[in-house]
Amino acid sequence: MKYLHLDAVIGLCMLLFCFFFYSLAAEMPKDPALFPRLILVALGAFSLFILGGGLIKSLHARNRGEAVTRFFVEGLRGPLTIYAGAVAYVALIPVLGFFAATSLATAFFMMYFGYRSYVKALMVLLSINAFIYLLFVWQLKIFLPTGLLV
Repeated sequence: MKYLHLDAVIGLCMLLFCFFFYSLAAEMPKDPALFPRLILVALGAFSLFILGGGLIKSLHARNRGEAVTRFFVEGLRGPLTIYAGAVAYVALIPVLGFFAATSLATAFFMMYFGYRSYVKALMVLLSINAFIYLLFVWQLKIFLPTGLLV
């Protein structure tokens, strides 16, 4: 195979991720490590499924004589944009506070996925913030980060 399908690469990365964190879970006490181990085994099974599907897609493309596109540039642009947005969201929570960072992240993701209506975006932002505030802050009495600006 000249190139691997993107699914095969992602499945392999996920499998390595599972092996690494499963080895870290082995160092934890037995009872608290049960849930992470179960989640990692399930994620490992799904990653094997994705890896197998990607290898089959690569073989089918090779048998048909089609070139499998390289995955580095075009295939990862979308996932890397989403990942960068999620990292920026997590980094902004201590600075701006939970509600402001959530509003910015929600607006970014809505614009990225093509929702351009300002009225719908405003309604979604208000609904999400109201729901989170009423459930977590008011009802469950959980303190969410307020940020450095407050």
